[in-house]
Amino acid sequence: WFHLKLGPRISSMGQSSSKKPTQDTTVTAGSTPSEFPTTPHGTLMYGELSRACTVMFGNLDADLHKHLLDETAAFTCAEGRMVELGFAKCVDYPSLPDHVYYEGYFHSSRDSRPVESLNPRNGRPFNKPPAPKALRAMYIAFREKNKAILSEMARKILELPQATLLPRECHLEEQYETQEVDPRKIIADMFSPEGSAGEILCGDLAIQVHCGTGVDYDHVAWHRDSINSMFHFATSIRGKRDLYSSLSHHPENSKLQIFVDRLQTPNIYISSPAFFRHAVSYPEKSWEDRTIAIQARFLLTRELLNTLARVSNDFKTQVSHIVAEALCKGFALPSFKEVIEVEETLGDYDGPLKVDENYLDGIKNHFY
Repeated sequence: WFHLKLGPRISSMGQSSSKKPTQDTTVTAGSTPSEFPTTPHGTLMYGELSRACTVMFGNLDADLHKHLLDETAAFTCAEGRMVELGFAKCVDYPSLPDHVYYEGYFHSSRDSRPVESLNPRNGRPFNKPPAPKALRAMYIAFREKNKAILSEMARKILELPQATLLPRECHLEEQYETQEVDPRKIIADMFSPEGSAGEILCGDLAIQVHCGTGVDYDHVAWHRDSINSMFHFATSIRGKRDLYSSLSHHPENSKLQIFVDRLQTPNIYISSPAFFRHAVSYPEKSWEDRTIAIQARFLLTRELLNTLARVSNDFKTQVSHIVAEALCKGFALPSFKEVIEVEETLGDYDGPLKVDENYLDGIKNHFY
């Protein structure tokens, strides 16, 4: 998630990655990407470290999708307007100099003012502006429509065996110490609709725009997301892209294989890519036919991220099962009518969207 020096190749989500999963841990059903099997949806699967995961698949309501396109300038504008609309041009594929990639970061809270959060590219705090009202309304409606299942998830996390945080001085698992902070309460609060953390589930929106030279399978960047993607809602707004996932039907790492989702408008998926390796390819397209996707994750502050960094791997694995089981049951997507009803209650934001100069720190020369 953040631009950290964790290995020879760093993904934009801050996790070490390699060109492809290593041969001793990943097997495939075919020798080429076209032969990879489709990812099983709504089925309990496993990533590395026996962490459970599920991909819930669906589609946006057609009228809602049209509304989002109509009400979000960045989805239809000329390329020359992207910077003024809050986007920065990124270089994630230096070997493909003609690939064009823009990213913009926004929040989906009811608050119509900027919210201090973290820059996903470099981990620095900055004032994250609100997303356009239609987008904010969709995620608010999603949270409201799924209050019951989110509350149930929070309850199950609180019922997990007592856990402690790793010490501040060292994150090695064998060095525990008693902490006054209970990780069960911290993570349950993140999922709870009544949590003190506020509207942070799906609160951090990364809007990603790709065009120009395509990114084929040989150039994809395998990675795991940071902990803010233990619940992750991805939406295809325009175009197509292929999502490759390294998963297993069994908790043994030796049984991992590559699956693929051929994503297109208006597909959505909800999953926990913090718990399994994945990569994305993009077709060659003009600006007019560009690919646009929204990645909605937990909205984190520096303090919360520092606390989550001290959660043990064993506890993360326990949480992964609760998230995956909930996704197997399914979440309800909001209707066009429900989103409009929320949107009518939201205030406008007339402040600047163009990012500060230091926003680009960590993006320039961001190669992996």
